[in-house]
Amino acid sequence: MTEKVRYEVSDSVALVTIARPEVRNAMDIDVFDGLTDAGNRAGSDSEVRAVVVAGEGANLSTGIDTSVFTTGETSPAQIDIARLQASFSVFEQILKPTIAAVAGPTFGAGLQLAIACDFRIAAADAELSVMEVRWGIIPDLGGTQRLPRLIGLGRAKELAMTARRVGADEALQIGLVNKVVPAGEQLGASLAWARELAAGPPLALAAIKRLTNAAFETPIGSGLSREVAAQRRILASSDFVEAVSARVEKREPRFRAR
Repeated sequence: MTEKVRYEVSDSVALVTIARPEVRNAMDIDVFDGLTDAGNRAGSDSEVRAVVVAGEGANLSTGIDTSVFTTGETSPAQIDIARLQASFSVFEQILKPTIAAVAGPTFGAGLQLAIACDFRIAAADAELSVMEVRWGIIPDLGGTQRLPRLIGLGRAKELAMTARRVGADEALQIGLVNKVVPAGEQLGASLAWARELAAGPPLALAAIKRLTNAAFETPIGSGLSREVAAQRRILASSDFVEAVSARVEKREPRFRAR
């Protein structure tokens, strides 16, 4: 794991932190690779039930570090964009809830990382922008695909084509973030929500994430069939029996992911 990305686990929650506050957590190749490693690690760790992605200091990330375009032996046109995309997609694909703690200027790649997570908690001082068009490029790390699914086609086109900055309150109004908290409280709020999710039924949460992620990619009939198959597996699980028993006995359930 690169020192530019920290990975910590506590109370069944993995905290993944971009640790480059001196450059507002701009992402160079080391950061992208570190995010990939951290996401895969969290996904394969049976002790981890939820994940929080954050930045050290006052913001999540101002976006891609320009060194990605200016260093190395390849030209910008030869950058392995799929490799960079995978660094964000891992947080969408692992079958555990993922939360982005958003604060301060969160631009370009920083925004695209946030929308790859399942949920976003924004500090009141957050500013979000799809900044790529100002560089004459497109938001190619999932922005053109995830943003329309999240906030609708018209709004997504507007933000991607204008690079307009969106404050926390507007982001909440249009569905770009899930919650807004006072400045400085985004990490604590994200960790608290992650612990709440981590205490939930992991088999059901994993199935919900898998099915809802696929909802835009398959006909509704196929999606309904997938629901049937997933629910049958869950109804046959020990976690389902534990959930029912806990409700009857008026206690908190103890889920074992089996």
